[in-house]
Amino acid sequence: MLMQAFKVMPKEAQKELRASNKKQMTTLANKIKSAARNGRSSNQQEIVAKSIRANSDRFPSIIIGGSRIARVSRKATFKSPRPAVGQLVFGVEFGAGDTKNGRLPNGVRRFPKRSKVGYFIFPTLKRNQERIRQDYLETVYKLLKKRWG
Repeated sequence: MLMQAFKVMPKEAQKELRASNKKQMTTLANKIKSAARNGRSSNQQEIVAKSIRANSDRFPSIIIGGSRIARVSRKATFKSPRPAVGQLVFGVEFGAGDTKNGRLPNGVRRFPKRSKVGYFIFPTLKRNQERIRQDYLETVYKLLKKRWG
């Protein structure tokens, strides 16, 4: 029903909704970046944090990762090219266990210890979830009220 309302909503109202969502999500993206800087720090975490940005959409959303090649210290080979930032996101956020894939051949950990709740992205989203929902519903209600009184 909400999607039907968006389809008949004037273009200027849709632009206003997108602008409001982008402003709110820019604030959230900055909070996530701040959480990444204030927590334990790693090169991979900094790479992922730099990729976080707000998305201009009718629904609140942010973009994390992407296909940009990460600047990592290891040399790229044909069999093992450098990873895209999007390939690092879940390892940085949730870590890896002590399995064979969790460590490099020299015993160094690839990612931090496994976490069920996440390190900086998901805890920040969870803390701000209610505020995001309230702001979004207020904006939609205001636009719908302006359109249909």
